[in-house]
Amino acid sequence: MKFLILSAGLSVLAAPSAFAAGQTWKGTISDQMCGTDHRSMGHNMTDRECALMCAKAGSPLVLVSSGNIYQLTSPAADLRDYAGRTVKVTGELMGDTIQVSRILATAGPAEGMNPYFTGINYPVPQGSLMAMFLPDYQAARTGANFVTAMGMAEYGITSRWTAGLMVEGQEIGGLPATYGGVRFNTYFDLLPHDRLLHLTLYGEYEDLNQASLYKMEISGFGGEDLVGPLALARHTPAHTFEQRAIMYHDWGRTNLTFNFVSETALEAPHENAFGYMWGVFRQPRGMDMGGMDMGDMADMPASPAFSSARLGYGLEMMGGLGNTRQFGFDWHREQHYLGPVFSYALSPRWSVHLEPTFGLSHVSDAFVLRFGIGYMGSVGKQASPMHR
Repeated sequence: MKFLILSAGLSVLAAPSAFAAGQTWKGTISDQMCGTDHRSMGHNMTDRECALMCAKAGSPLVLVSSGNIYQLTSPAADLRDYAGRTVKVTGELMGDTIQVSRILATAGPAEGMNPYFTGINYPVPQGSLMAMFLPDYQAARTGANFVTAMGMAEYGITSRWTAGLMVEGQEIGGLPATYGGVRFNTYFDLLPHDRLLHLTLYGEYEDLNQASLYKMEISGFGGEDLVGPLALARHTPAHTFEQRAIMYHDWGRTNLTFNFVSETALEAPHENAFGYMWGVFRQPRGMDMGGMDMGDMADMPASPAFSSARLGYGLEMMGGLGNTRQFGFDWHREQHYLGPVFSYALSPRWSVHLEPTFGLSHVSDAFVLRFGIGYMGSVGKQASPMHR
């Protein structure tokens, strides 16, 4: 009996990979010669074409993830089907080599954009630019309606670090249009590999007017936070620093996201207003490649221009959680909104987004309609879209 126990213990110690199974990396399939940068080859070709050419010349295909290069052993899949593509690789790490048990191609750039309007989850891929135009109509429960138009741009500095800016204009019913303000943001994914939850920290400096701060930021206590009528508030400056703790996870095509929001006033009395957002979103069916052989997928035609495979849908809810003097739910004093959210991939780079939301409390606007046109593309040769 003691011999059996000792043998079992030695077997466990001799096979540490059993405890490492299931680790996942997200990155790009490149070739060993080019590594993280294909520009050194000096050819006018895509990253995929370059990786395939180098592989044909004898350079092994590798995974580039968070600046690291991993060798790959994959007996069940032909890595050439993934060359130049963004992938998720699951397997066991032995030294600098991943023994691949599963490899999935992720979404094309436009399909992989953050699907929510208030919530934030995915960082922008390294070397990619995300740009959006976001008109917003708010039907007030009392008083004048409110319209904004925002331009937004974000850039993936690394695979985990994104920075961007937003500029907006506004129009209050019966008043001339005016400049609403500017926001500068940055966020960083703290965990380099897939876990049960991704944890991201977000910071945003806001140079707005009081009307924008009240109408576009739902943290705190509804109308109590507005220092005067909107006609005067739109000429009153407001400087704040917004922080978020962002948690999200993907189960196949389904994404679940939660944001905790803290809005710090940079003028006296420097108090914090708090808020939340949660959302669930079902990515377009064209993104679900888990059960598909990649050799077959490479020969598939692109989805028709009008196809349910390009449609994503979900639900988003956001609202206030009080301030430093009174934290928590006080439903009748805080704004809360709930509504469906939709996205449609027009092409590998362009997408449209729509969200009709409904106010759930007496201090919320009755109805808010949000619309977005988004673009995601590489800058230079550091990133490239997934070629289908």
